[in-house]
Amino acid sequence: MNCAGPILRRRLLRPLTLTTRQQPMAAPFGTTPIPQGMPPGTPIPGLENIYPKAKDPSQSNVPTSKPREEYPAWVTELTTPLPSLAKLRSMNIEDATDKDMKRYLKLVRKAKIKANNEERRKK
Repeated sequence: MNCAGPILRRRLLRPLTLTTRQQPMAAPFGTTPIPQGMPPGTPIPGLENIYPKAKDPSQSNVPTSKPREEYPAWVTELTTPLPSLAKLRSMNIEDATDKDMKRYLKLVRKAKIKANNEERRKK
């Protein structure tokens, strides 16, 4: 039986707030820049081998990028970075969405697996 289950449940049920000793850390390397899209009309790289080559280079069948307005809204959301485990731990439980809670559990499980693997490797 996994003994981390009750601990995780208690951690999720109690409010996650900062104490006076814990201060939010500033990003040591600055913020991650949001990737900029390709200019409209640019051929998408990596698809040259999938689509047949046209006899005339100006009539290429390779898909090209479109203006940002032609893409659905969820495509723009892909550029926003996901919250880190540290940010999720400092978040108040009432302010967390279901998506944030799922990500928190996923990252905690991943960290636990890594710690267990590291411990086994040392033996």
